[in-house]
Amino acid sequence: MIGELTRFAYLRSCTLGMLRFGELELATIERPWIPNPAGPGGRPRESCIPDGMYTVRPHASQRFPNTYALINHALGVYYQPGDVPPGQPWGRTAILIHVGNSVQDVIGCIAVGMHHAAEQLMVVDSRIAMDRLRNVLGRDTHQLIIRPVAGTQEKA
Repeated sequence: MIGELTRFAYLRSCTLGMLRFGELELATIERPWIPNPAGPGGRPRESCIPDGMYTVRPHASQRFPNTYALINHALGVYYQPGDVPPGQPWGRTAILIHVGNSVQDVIGCIAVGMHHAAEQLMVVDSRIAMDRLRNVLGRDTHQLIIRPVAGTQEKA
């Protein structure tokens, strides 16, 4: 299945978007975009990942069981640290889609919610959203295109 994450706000404090896989539509929150002068991928642990096409694969770790990892080597996004080519001075790893409500809950990852909070830069009902995403994606590998809404600009 091919999903789409449409980012509609690249703010100084966070990046907001809507994630769609089939009929499922979820709100997202990520770190703001901060370029990495050493190479593509954005600044590790501080930035969202760049717009582009990603492989979405099942991921499981003690801290983040039953989540999903994003991978695109051309954009500097790898699954695990050992996947970054030896000697390459840049690269991001373990970029996940997981539960979280605010930008403080993600370190370069994407948190999903049922909708965005009306008065705050947050997503709401993240655990419900993640359960619905798991029901749609299962433990299969998928594709995800990340792109901005036409005309999206950073706000002050």
